[in-house]
Amino acid sequence: MNPTTTPREDDELIASILTAAEKAAHSVQGRSLEETLSTPETRETLRHYATEVGDSALQVSEMMRNWASHIPWESLIALREGTQPPGDDTAVRALWRFFSEQFPPVRKALQEMWQPAHLRRTVDPVEEYALDKNTYDFFRPAGRDLLKRTEEYYGWVEARRQTETWPYSRTLEVTPGSSARVTNEVGRRMQGINFASQDYLSLNAHPTVREAASRALHDFGPHSAGSPMAVGNTRISEDLERALGELVQMEHITLFPTGWAAGFGAVAGLVRPEDHVVIDRLAHACLQQGARAATKNVVRYEHLNVEAVRQSLKDIRGRDPRNGILVVTDGLFSVDADWPDVTTLQAVCREYDATLLVDVAHDLGAMGPGGTGVLGMQNLLGKVDLVMGAFSKSFASNGGFLASHSPAVKQYVKMFGGSHMFSNALSPVQSAVVLKATELIRSAEGDRLRARLFEAVNALRDELTRRELTCMGSPSPIVPLLIGNEKLARTVYRLFFDRGVLAAMVEFPVAPIGAARFRLQVQASHEPEEAREAARVIAKCIADARAHLTSAFGSELV
Repeated sequence: MNPTTTPREDDELIASILTAAEKAAHSVQGRSLEETLSTPETRETLRHYATEVGDSALQVSEMMRNWASHIPWESLIALREGTQPPGDDTAVRALWRFFSEQFPPVRKALQEMWQPAHLRRTVDPVEEYALDKNTYDFFRPAGRDLLKRTEEYYGWVEARRQTETWPYSRTLEVTPGSSARVTNEVGRRMQGINFASQDYLSLNAHPTVREAASRALHDFGPHSAGSPMAVGNTRISEDLERALGELVQMEHITLFPTGWAAGFGAVAGLVRPEDHVVIDRLAHACLQQGARAATKNVVRYEHLNVEAVRQSLKDIRGRDPRNGILVVTDGLFSVDADWPDVTTLQAVCREYDATLLVDVAHDLGAMGPGGTGVLGMQNLLGKVDLVMGAFSKSFASNGGFLASHSPAVKQYVKMFGGSHMFSNALSPVQSAVVLKATELIRSAEGDRLRARLFEAVNALRDELTRRELTCMGSPSPIVPLLIGNEKLARTVYRLFFDRGVLAAMVEFPVAPIGAARFRLQVQASHEPEEAREAARVIAKCIADARAHLTSAFGSELV
């Protein structure tokens, strides 16, 4: 692209891709490959439009390419003229195959991103606006006034609030157990089964956990009153470090005030601008932002693809033999409910002198032998370079940690991981809660709670699957229910609220555009029959939402 040319917006680029690709496909329509090869005019027309497609795809923003991962961006970029040697029949054959055979499904996906294909009928304009837009539409606002240019986004949020399709910022009225009572942002209340809270072992209501919190409050008060690098630590936090070290079988634990702070601080504390980060494209946002804050040398690899990691490490080491490489992955991915082959990842890292960091926020405590999570399931306790986690899922508190075998790493991250040094320490109450939760997790009672948890998980997944709904991933405390179309997911969410199901709706930017889903988070206090009944309600909500949208917008959403 000419540097003086004004950058085009993503919707304009997608329209350009569609237009050029349609013309290319039309140029070969009805022509065999042999006819195309023997007609110079058709060959050149094909090359011309292929170049337009490739150039436009290349200019699509990184954020769009990252999140709209169902689009084969690299294949589109490869169509550029610069990648096709003049007079090369092999290249023309490849172009003909792409536009004749591969383009139709790509066309459908691009059209849905650019302009939803369903027919329009007379509908409530507020509902239409609320359902049609995505967060990405407001990601790059125009204008010099940083404050005023937020107003268009706010208008969309207000439309979603009015239509009760805004799934955020609800207010709890009681302790969030297997059921909950909440108020939404327009003041309506509901009570029903709770799949939205992160309390996998139901320890938030456990009497000994609450007793530990009360005792710490009495002995130390509610406030740590200082950074952990000053006077924010207590004997409780020191005991917690030892208990966590025993759980993950790593001697040196650094505590952070939140799980976010632990992920961001671990990466930003260890990585320097000349270093490299190779990170799973679906790793948690705290790790992604920590990587971007630390270095521009960031490679986001295809989800769970160990061979892509190997190739990236080989490429990096081929041109940079002296600087550090941090490979980053989640243990249990919270949006897809799957996990990596950590054994092979660690071996690949050792082969190329890279360091592996595994985030066990969602699996530690809730899965694996003795609550040891994915690392315990793969017999890797104490064998991974770095382990970080959060207390907000199975440990009934805010907070997080980084574990290593090195006292040097611990001291370095404490000093240079800003979210440790420049934040107040965990409060005495939080430390006491996590310490007691850790003891329960490692006990026979912890085994019983995990068994109850998975009885409910399996009941929910089985009933949803029996009703021909798509549960993603493998059995874990997280059951992602794939919906796909955002308009359908938002309408389903509205019905959930009316029919007593509380669940987190996940859409862009957490999930790719066109891959909206519900993240159903199961607790040990959920009864199997309760989970099955919820699945029946969910299935009816989805069917009714489809019927509503078919009536309102004139096309069936699949």
